[in-house]
Amino acid sequence: MATPFTDTPKLGVKPLVTVLATDLASGADKPQARLGSQVWGSDGKRYVYAQANASISASTAVCTVNATTFLATASGGSYTSPATAMVAGDQGWFAAASV
Repeated sequence: MATPFTDTPKLGVKPLVTVLATDLASGADKPQARLGSQVWGSDGKRYVYAQANASISASTAVCTVNATTFLATASGGSYTSPATAMVAGDQGWFAAASV
């Protein structure tokens, strides 16, 4: 399957890119979106921009994204983490299967 891209009219969204906490802290990089932003991908999935609350392995399929803080954890949820491993403070797009 081709690399997913957003079907939602938002500029700069790259669903497979993770923004590192160290780059955010140093100003070397900026968040791609506000935490909690949602877009639809060309692969039919809904993506939510969230921040890792702890270490999360690449492509973990059981992530939870808190609906108020938008902090993600690698346990018991229905989201899949980005394809790169994350540490606490990293930000990225978490995918959920659409209906």
